[in-house]
This record gives sequence, C-alpha cells and structure tokens, in this order.
Amino acid sequence: MLLSILLQAAAGLSIGKLGAALGAGLAAIGAGIDITTHIARCAGISDTPFALDDAAALAAQVSVLESRDEGFALLDASVEEPMKTAIRAAGSEGDSVGGILETAILGLPAGVGEPYFDSVESLISHMAFSVPAVKGIEFGTGFGFADLKGSEANDAFRMKGDSVVTATNHNAGINGGITNGMPVVFRTAVKPTPSIYKEQETVDYIAKQDAPLSIQGRHDPCIVPRAAIVQTCAAALAVGDLMTARYGTAWMERPTSYRREGL
Repeated sequence: MLLSILLQAAAGLSIGKLGAALGAGLAAIGAGIDITTHIARCAGISDTPFALDDAAALAAQVSVLESRDEGFALLDASVEEPMKTAIRAAGSEGDSVGGILETAILGLPAGVGEPYFDSVESLISHMAFSVPAVKGIEFGTGFGFADLKGSEANDAFRMKGDSVVTATNHNAGINGGITNGMPVVFRTAVKPTPSIYKEQETVDYIAKQDAPLSIQGRHDPCIVPRAAIVQTCAAALAVGDLMTARYGTAWMERPTSYRREGL
C-alpha cells in the first residue's frame, strides 16, 4: 500500500522534482513527513551543509531544495558549475569521481524505532547500503563524535511550549535507536563510478595470469547527482517500514489522528 501511494506521488514529475517525490508522498498521505537529499560534496567541492542544530533553518533549507525545478540538488547554486567542471574533467581523463549525500527527514514523531535490530539507524542503513555505490554512512555529528566528550555529544532536552525538544541535534533525532521528535539527518559516502575508461589491472582467471582491463560502452563519470534521488526514495521506504512497525496502517489510514490514539 505504501509503495503504491509513494509511486503515485512520484508519477509524472520531472527529474528535478523526483528527488523529493517519495518523501513528499509521505507528506501527501497526511503524515506530515518530509524527506529531502542534497549533494553535500562532489569531486571535493562542498555545498552548504544542513543546519543540524536549527530545526527552523533546516526546514527552510528543505523548502529551497523542494522548490528547485532543475539542476543539481544544491543549497548553494554557485557550486553547481564547479562541480560539473570537475566531473567533466574526470570524464575527459577516462576517470570518475564520488561524493557525499546528505538527507534530512522532518516530521517523524518521537517513539519510532527499536533499541536493537530494528533501530532507526539500522533500517535506514539497510536501505542506504542497498544502493551499490554507498560505502559509508553517518548520522548527525557522525564520526565527529570521536573527538567530543560525552558532555559535548549529549543533546540536552528542554521544553518548548508543550513540546520536548533538544538544544542541539548531534544525535540526529535518535536516542537508543528510537526517534525523539527532532529532525533525522544522515550522510552517505558514494564511491566513484568503478566502470571507467582508463586501463586497469585485473586477472585472467582461465590463464591464471595478470591481465589489463579496458571497459567499453557508456559509463557516467559521476553518479552522485542521480544517487541523490535514489537516497531520498530509499529513506522514504525505510521510514514507511518504521512507521508501520510502530503504528500499523493507522498512520496512512488516519494520518491526522493516529498520534492521538495512543497507539
């Protein structure tokens, strides 16, 4: 049911809009969940990062990305041409480049996920690594935690009206595998396209000897721009599984009331 609804939400959209389609599909159901991905880095050139610790600023960034009709999924449009130039340069040399994708999930209610095998990180990572080029993933501050003290890494809870929020969002809206209501933000490392025109070394298994490898045909010098769309869709499917595990089908059937039903 979820996949059908999300695919309907994506139908007929341009490539520029497809990146947000499945995530927007979750919002279209009425659940109020937005999922958006941008190119955080490509060929060594960086975009403006998501505002991890400022939910309002992050929501504004998501709106900017979802309003783009064409071009790369970037917050800073000025880095698009340098990225394209670097990609073309690699391609002209018969080589390829990789990058980093950053995804934000807004509107996930607190209490979704499990502390062990079905944690939020586990399910999202499972889907992310189903994209063949993805070789790394981090949530929130990610590998930056290695240089912090516990007092710096912990996100302090506080009241904002009737809602519980955190002063920072180092943990990307997740505590012990379960959402706390803050935005979930994760990044993936996408490796350079392995099918390149440069001659490489391999082996001839039949002859039991080293051999050169020369690949023909059409191969993209960078898949990062296309992978941004795929990552958004993969995250939407993971979120759909998490929501269904927590609320059954109520979140789709009664999207405006499921959170008040004590499920």
